[in-house]
Amino acid sequence: MKRISSSILALAMVFTCCCGVASAAENSDTRASLTLSFYNAELVAGDSKGVISVDYDVQSSKMASFIGVESIKIYKADGSYVTTITGTTSNGLVESNSDICKSFYDYKLTSGVSYYEKVKVFATVGSEYDSRTITTSTVKAP
Repeated sequence: MKRISSSILALAMVFTCCCGVASAAENSDTRASLTLSFYNAELVAGDSKGVISVDYDVQSSKMASFIGVESIKIYKADGSYVTTITGTTSNGLVESNSDICKSFYDYKLTSGVSYYEKVKVFATVGSEYDSRTITTSTVKAP
């Protein structure tokens, strides 16, 4: 009886280890997206009265024809829409022929009001395009 219990226990342990290895191998091939390897955006209070700043970091594992911030939608803390900023190479929110776009963007708003942003990041690699939207935390404009 003891030998049968040991055999069953050993078989269960082998089965558990095999399933764990299979799921770990399966997860190692998944990426954030087809073109994005890392992305982040954070809203912070700026250094001047009424200024807020979004710090962003968008990365691709391959050279991208375009990468960065496609748009920034600004909302008051109560959810009311304020404005949209469209990313371009001119305003620095988009880089061309790069695998990274990392910087910050300042915007002047009403001092003393709290805001949050929905930041849409993207990358285009060849014919592949992908994007993600990040909702920032709420920050009070100084």
